Amino acid sequence: MTRTQGVAAGARNAAAGAARAAISRRAVPFWIAVAAVIGLVAGFIGFGGLAPASRTPTMVAAGSEARTSLYSVSVLDVELTDTVESQFLEAEPGETLLLVTVRLENLSDRAVGVERSADRVESRMIIGREPMLELSGVTPTGTARSWRADESQRAVILQPGVPADVTIAWPIADDDATALDEGTIRLDAYDAVEQSGQVILAASTISWRRSELSAQLALEPAP
Repeated sequence: MTRTQGVAAGARNAAAGAARAAISRRAVPFWIAVAAVIGLVAGFIGFGGLAPASRTPTMVAAGSEARTSLYSVSVLDVELTDTVESQFLEAEPGETLLLVTVRLENLSDRAVGVERSADRVESRMIIGREPMLELSGVTPTGTARSWRADESQRAVILQPGVPADVTIAWPIADDDATALDEGTIRLDAYDAVEQSGQVILAASTISWRRSELSAQLALEPAP
C-alpha cells in the first residue's frame, strides 16, 4: 500500500467513526439540544424577532408640542374656509380648505424651507411623496400651501432655533369636512433623518428623509 492510499484509508476510517459516534445513544442528548436551539431560532424569526422595532406614535393634544430629532411642531389653530384672499387661494368646487396654524422650530443647524429648499437643504416638510407633516383620517385633494401666520412672508424659511408660526392649507373634499368635528383628523409628524447627496455635483446637498411616525397631533376646530 502506498503512503497516499494509507492516508485516504485513514480518512475513511475517521469519517466512519465520526458517523457511528453521531448516531450512537450517547449523541442523542446533543442532537436534542441542537433541535431545540433550531426551534427557538425559527420561532424567534417567525414572530418577527429580526424585524425592525416599531414605536407607537405619541398622541399630542392641541397646543402641546411634538418633538422629533430635527424639528418640533405644535398646533395653534384649525379652521375650515373656502378662500384665503391674502394668499389668492380659493377652494375648487366640491372642496374646502383645511387651515392648520402650527408653531414650527428647526432643530437642525442649517436653515430649511417649509415648501422649497433652502441653504442646500431639502426638508420635505409638507411637499413630496413622503412629507414630514401629513394629514391622517382624510385624503387631501391637492398640494398643501403654506405662509407665515402673520402673512408677512409667503416662502417660509425656518432658521435654526427660531420658532415660527406657519399656516398650512390642505384642500379636502366637502364630504370630508365633517370628520374634523368628529375628531378623526390628525396631523401626523414623522421623524426625519439627514441624508447627504450621492452625486458629485450634489454632494453638499442634504435631504431630510422621512423615517418612523413620531406623533399624531389632535386637530380641534375653533369654537
